Amino acid sequence: MEAERVGRHKALPLEQIQGLLIIRLAPLGETVLTTPVIRALRNHFPDAYIAYMVAPTREDLVSANPHLNEVLTYQPSVPKLIYQIARRKFQMAVVLQPTFRLVLHTFLARIPFRVGFETNTGGRKLLSLAVPNNTVQHEAQRYLDVVRALGVEAVDDEPEVFVNNAGKAWVDNFLADLNLNDNCPLIGLNPGAATSYRRWPDGNFALLGDLLQKTYDAHILITTGPREGELAYHVANQMAHSPIIVNSTTPMQLAALLQRCHLYISNDTGPMHLSTAVKTPTIALFGASNPIQWGPPWDKHTVIARKGCEFMKTLSPKEWDEHAAIARQNFAVLTPDMVIAAVEKLEWKNSSATD
Repeated sequence: MEAERVGRHKALPLEQIQGLLIIRLAPLGETVLTTPVIRALRNHFPDAYIAYMVAPTREDLVSANPHLNEVLTYQPSVPKLIYQIARRKFQMAVVLQPTFRLVLHTFLARIPFRVGFETNTGGRKLLSLAVPNNTVQHEAQRYLDVVRALGVEAVDDEPEVFVNNAGKAWVDNFLADLNLNDNCPLIGLNPGAATSYRRWPDGNFALLGDLLQKTYDAHILITTGPREGELAYHVANQMAHSPIIVNSTTPMQLAALLQRCHLYISNDTGPMHLSTAVKTPTIALFGASNPIQWGPPWDKHTVIARKGCEFMKTLSPKEWDEHAAIARQNFAVLTPDMVIAAVEKLEWKNSSATD
């Protein structure tokens, strides 16, 4: 009924849409969590030309997605950006962030039907269909609200990232160079996060790495981002065993590597979401964000967080800057033994994500 109402209101029946543009300019994790929207739209519009506009450096995350016909990169030059969109003659824009500027761009590019969240500064202006921005749910469900408003069925909210042949070749060579083509499990640790108070202590990751190596005869891999400096080495220097350090990969290379891991243990950050999207069993550590909104609820994954902290349900990411001490207290409650107990309960030992 909703889809019919929308079609009548704008004289553009959805079944006639032949080209549509998805827009979300986001960091790694949020980009990954939009992938269920791509899948839902492709299932509903099997013959349409579907493009996705992403922030620069995020192309890798959706470049191999078979549900897309094209990936576009957002350009700082507004005239070039609008021309880039307009010449493709899209009939519908799906804007997955409450940013009026992006809605305005699609309007100026003459996309006749525009659906998205009510924007922070423009409200419902220039939107053919405005959707409430409900953040009291998982982030993947929030994005799917936009397509549900169109009458598009969206049952599966699990993210997916597809690894291309170049990524597979890179990880094959990487593991071969390290002589890791054996039967020992590969376990990844990710001690980084955007801010220090969002990180489980380095020493805990070091203790955990040694426990995992000893218990499972595992190869321990430490991943960190390009702006996290010496963090991986700080962890490694506290370990009795020598881990493998990976701190300079493209998003596609990281996806390929995580796909080969048997298990990944991470703070709440982009690589954690990427790990779940390549179907690697993942343990997510939370201390300064909302597990309901950001934690992986799907099979094969689990969340470890301090119980009873109301701030984790109510504070926005920016508000946490003023409550860093509480975040550190939340992480202090989480011990390596708690993580080991979660590892034991998780079904991960007999196969990797690619098996």
